[in-house]
Amino acid sequence: MTDLDLTVRTLQIALDVHEPGERAHADRVSVYAVAMGESLGLTDDELMLLRRAAQLHDIGKMRVPADLLRRIGELTEDDLKTLRRHAEAAEEVLEDYEELRDAVPSIRHHHERWDGGGYPDGLEGIEIPIGARILAVAEAYDVLTAGAIWRDPIPWQDALERLANDAGGQFDPRVVDALRKVAPVIQPVGQS
Repeated sequence: MTDLDLTVRTLQIALDVHEPGERAHADRVSVYAVAMGESLGLTDDELMLLRRAAQLHDIGKMRVPADLLRRIGELTEDDLKTLRRHAEAAEEVLEDYEELRDAVPSIRHHHERWDGGGYPDGLEGIEIPIGARILAVAEAYDVLTAGAIWRDPIPWQDALERLANDAGGQFDPRVVDALRKVAPVIQPVGQS
C-alpha cells in the first residue's frame, strides 16, 4: 500500500466514524465510477484520479453535523444548505494534500446537474468535469441499489431505469449509457 493509499484509507475511516457506512458507500461508488470511466475511454491516469475522487467524494461531510446526516424526515432550507456545503467543504478538508489536489474538482462538482440546477456552482453540461459527471451517476446508482437511511434499496434494473429517466436533466446522458453497459457486470452485492 502506498502512502497515498494509506492517506485515502485514513480519511475514509475518519469519515466512517462520523457517518457510519460511508466507507463502504465510497468503495462501491469507486467501483462503479471506474467501470464507467473505462467504458467512456478514460486513460489509466484519469481512471486513477477518478478512483481517488470516488473514494473521497463525500469527505466534506466531516464538516456537517452528524445528527443532520442521520436525520430522517423533512429537512428545513437551512438543513439543506448545511448538507449541500459538504461539496465545498471537501476542498477545505483536502487542501493540505498536494497529491489529491487534482481530484478536488470532481469531488466539488459531483452534485452539479447536467441541466444546470445543481450545486455548488450551478455548472451545466460539459462545464461540469467529466469525473464529477461520472461520480454523480455512480453515487445515485449506489444510493438507489444499496439504500440509505432515508430510503430502501431497489433492484439494479429499476435503478438503471430511474437514472435513464433523469438522463439529460440531472445526469449526463453519455455517462448513464456507460452505466447501462457496465451494470450487468458490476451488479450490486446481493442482487442478480
